[in-house]
Amino acid sequence: MRGAAYNFERERLAIRGNSSEGRCVRRKIAFVINSLGYGGAERVLQFLFESAGEHRDRFEVHLILLDRDPEVRPMPDFVVKHVLDGRGSLLRSLRQTISVLRAVKPHLLVSFLVRANVVAAVSGKLLGIPVIISERMHLSSHLAGRYRGLRHRLARVAPRLAYRHATIALGVSAGVTDDLVQSFGVSPGRARTIINPYDLAAIREAGRASPDIRLPRHFIVAVGRLEPSKNYEMLLDAFALARVKQDLVILGDGSCRFALEQKAANLGLAERVVFAGYSRQPFPIVARADFYVSSSRNEGFPNAMIEAMILGKAVVATDCPSGPSEILAGVPRLGVDGARDADFGILVELGAIDALARSLQRMNVKKIRAHYETKALERVENFALDRVSDSYWAAFEGAAKTS
Repeated sequence: MRGAAYNFERERLAIRGNSSEGRCVRRKIAFVINSLGYGGAERVLQFLFESAGEHRDRFEVHLILLDRDPEVRPMPDFVVKHVLDGRGSLLRSLRQTISVLRAVKPHLLVSFLVRANVVAAVSGKLLGIPVIISERMHLSSHLAGRYRGLRHRLARVAPRLAYRHATIALGVSAGVTDDLVQSFGVSPGRARTIINPYDLAAIREAGRASPDIRLPRHFIVAVGRLEPSKNYEMLLDAFALARVKQDLVILGDGSCRFALEQKAANLGLAERVVFAGYSRQPFPIVARADFYVSSSRNEGFPNAMIEAMILGKAVVATDCPSGPSEILAGVPRLGVDGARDADFGILVELGAIDALARSLQRMNVKKIRAHYETKALERVENFALDRVSDSYWAAFEGAAKTS
């Protein structure tokens, strides 16, 4: 499928051409997300609100947070927040969301992340509200990596039953969109692909600030939660094998931290691997790295990797389902055997420790790294905030007009 073709530019122009109607009828749009934490989906939502521009005049914007978790993403003043107490429970979140929706009576629901997507799709079906779900990860591989046996089969049931009721199902990459159609019952006619938006100038400006931690003189950087999906075990093995001159700095925290610290020590890397935890200001750290590495087992559209490229970093990444290959090679999954020099970075076969080690070594060749630094800056122009944000708002306005 490679993401259904949909002319968002034509929709955007049609909406602008009918702007007098948009000013007369101020529609309500309710966004649903688990919380406002550090994740990429939360960052995208923040970007969409901050770049709403003229769209905010045509919508009354509500934001439903399913859980009472700490909020680290500030929202603009025009956003009306409804903080629920879902406590991670799907049924509790659904019941509370329906109660809010009956009071607000929105013309459109837009959701991000699996639980919020299921809640929105079911709520929309019950209340007769158009729904746009936004899937941020390659869901099949994510669930396969997280669950086994009966738990895995049960974890697939809710999205498979709910997603088919969405008015539009957005995938953040073509690979994610394909997976929604092939594995979760989404009709091809309702599936769309819109990538993440990025404020290139703001990220580069932030990268010029001073880092908030002490850094090695030369280092490779990896960014992401310390969870099995990020496959840092493979990265540590490859880093030990490569014997490169740099240290390794890993930004992120999670349930695997202790095990990974123990593994680094067992490999004799305790003094060469920095587990830096979460940083509220990652860009100054990434900006000072020699290059960026990702060893993920699965991704959607990896924000941290794109942000590193915006900062001019060359990239080595595993060819996991959805994301890296689409960014670095222009296809949903290249199917790498060993390692391959792609158009915009080096792609490595998933699980191939030797190939990843060789790729870390190759990225230390000055000519190769300089080439991919230039190509990274060229590639990220496709992901500029204004261009992508307009595509999202065109989809929202088009769906809201049908209600």
